[in-house]
Amino acid sequence: MGSEKDKTHLFKWTNKSIVEEIEDFQDLFNVLLVENSEFQKSMRACETILKRHESRIEEMEDAITSCEEKTIECIRELRVIKALFVCCLLMVFMYITYA
Repeated sequence: MGSEKDKTHLFKWTNKSIVEEIEDFQDLFNVLLVENSEFQKSMRACETILKRHESRIEEMEDAITSCEEKTIECIRELRVIKALFVCCLLMVFMYITYA
């Protein structure tokens, strides 16, 4: 039962089975390598898009800051115009009253 001439020997069958399992594992491993490579490409593309969006966000933040500064400047100018308008109204009222 354990001789080298016996083709149905248990260990010989086990060796063939292991070789088949290793070949199946190698095929599966190759598929996983390809999928991993595709995943890494996808991740690099996502990182590129993320960096682009981050730069756009920074540009928008700069634009918002600029708009806030311009708004504050406009409010100051409106206060000056309001004061001038009130002054002109008082002058017109005084002219009408005393003329």
